[in-house]
Amino acid sequence: MEEPKKNRGGRPTKEASEKADIPVKTLFTQEEYQSLMRRKRNTKARSLSAFVRAACLEHPLILKSESSAQDEKILSLLREIRADMLRIGININQATKRINSTTDYQDLQRETNTLTSQMKEVGAQIEMLMSAYSTNDHPENGSANQ
Repeated sequence: MEEPKKNRGGRPTKEASEKADIPVKTLFTQEEYQSLMRRKRNTKARSLSAFVRAACLEHPLILKSESSAQDEKILSLLREIRADMLRIGININQATKRINSTTDYQDLQRETNTLTSQMKEVGAQIEMLMSAYSTNDHPENGSANQ
């Protein structure tokens, strides 16, 4: 009796007839390539190869919505804020360790002031992000763009 294959996760393997294995080399001028990349950025194609294949074979191309570009910018800012928060958390852990192992209170005061200023910077970034997001026309904010 044949043992069933274990699911290791990831993408299922394609049949041999479904695999794209014939390369086509095409040369573009710099301007043509820039134009191609601009057009690709407006779609949800995962790769340039997928975009070109869909365009040439007249497959449907799913376009990104205007709000998705704004959402990507907001997600980028959120990633930056998250990284800042992680750094602040590390600093807090280090300061806590120092508090528990030293009696140098001037050093402790400097560390506390540094952490306070970092938290203020992150708070300002969050406020800026929230105000930028709330001023845009998002249907979920109540200002439908219809």
